[in-house]
Amino acid sequence: MRPVELFCWHFMSYPYLPKDFDEKYDTGWVTVPNALWDAERSRGLLREYTDQLVYASEIGFDGMVLNEHHQNIYGLMPSPNIIAAALAHATKRGKIVVLGNLLPLHMNPLRVAEEYAMLDNMSDGRLIAGFAPGSGPETFNYDVPSAPSRDQFWEAVDLIREAWTRPGPFAYEGKHYPLRYVNPWPQPTQRPHPPIWIPAGRSKGTLRQIAKHGYGYFLSSRSHGSATAKSQQLFEQTLGEFGQKYEPHRMGILMSVVVGETDAEARDQSREGIWYFLKNCLKGHQRREGRQLTYGPGVPYIPSEEWRDFLASTDPTTPLLGDTEDWDDLQRSQSILVGSPDTIYERMLGILESAPVGNLLLQFHLGNMPFEFTRKSMKLFASEVAPRLREASAKIYAKRFPHLDNARIPEVVK
Repeated sequence: MRPVELFCWHFMSYPYLPKDFDEKYDTGWVTVPNALWDAERSRGLLREYTDQLVYASEIGFDGMVLNEHHQNIYGLMPSPNIIAAALAHATKRGKIVVLGNLLPLHMNPLRVAEEYAMLDNMSDGRLIAGFAPGSGPETFNYDVPSAPSRDQFWEAVDLIREAWTRPGPFAYEGKHYPLRYVNPWPQPTQRPHPPIWIPAGRSKGTLRQIAKHGYGYFLSSRSHGSATAKSQQLFEQTLGEFGQKYEPHRMGILMSVVVGETDAEARDQSREGIWYFLKNCLKGHQRREGRQLTYGPGVPYIPSEEWRDFLASTDPTTPLLGDTEDWDDLQRSQSILVGSPDTIYERMLGILESAPVGNLLLQFHLGNMPFEFTRKSMKLFASEVAPRLREASAKIYAKRFPHLDNARIPEVVK
């Protein structure tokens, strides 16, 4: 049975904020003044972050994960494809996951199809192509109308897929993207096309689209309690509506992981970086305090009926991840796992037992965490946690899904 796949995800946060940032500034997103960028201290920063991902490839991770954000201190990758190109050249193994390009912000999806095809060629067929519509802050950044972006997004995905699979040139008569000639060169190395992953919440409509087209589902959540198991079960049920059986590698989750030689070392070495991340990087996004530009009716693309359901089932006073005040709160959220190799293994195993997903996308660097300790944490995970987790996960999948073998689930064509 195919075991869990373990990816190293880097958000490339800005680590040089002043100590009084939280007191003086109301958000780390969209309107955070770029006068806070310290050009001298930031020399080599993106190179170091990229090198950490190269290191992940060298020590045995199954892949490296990038994503697109704009105008914030949370993630310094407005163009993850540039970092992906560097990784394609600097690594020989491991998938390169761009999760993903924010299609409504890219004007013409054909450009994304072309760049992803280039990356697939440069990496010798190692690209996983992620597509996302963009969150509230991103649409504010680019002044993109948010309400119609869902329809625009799915048309863009369809266009890109056709550009990779349908012989060109051909005309595309789209509502949002009418094109006279679709004929991209080069074509991707992987056939019929690179795997497609879609990050999403728990929207039934989105899950139906993912299932219908045979794409992979990435649960866009940072907390992994009982709700993660419910999401896995909902996706399994949705796949059944299309005559498909759930396979763990059709689904992935994000987790933040810090590994030390002991529980005490992990906490001591990561404390400042974690609280920098929670209070600064999440301010304006997943924190009640501060100016939020993330949620609202139609923002980023929530249909009105789903917004009503959201309001009916959500307590607006419930603390978000960035509202965490102590280690006990952090442990209950199961978002940032901190501890020795044994502690991390046991906690991750518990998550896989309740929600058997096949892709774990792991963030090791948080906030202003020291680079040396980030690499040590990655190495401890790769050498002392990953082998046990792979072995245990294969047994979990074999028990839960005896109908599966090692073959990939064929893509469903609409």
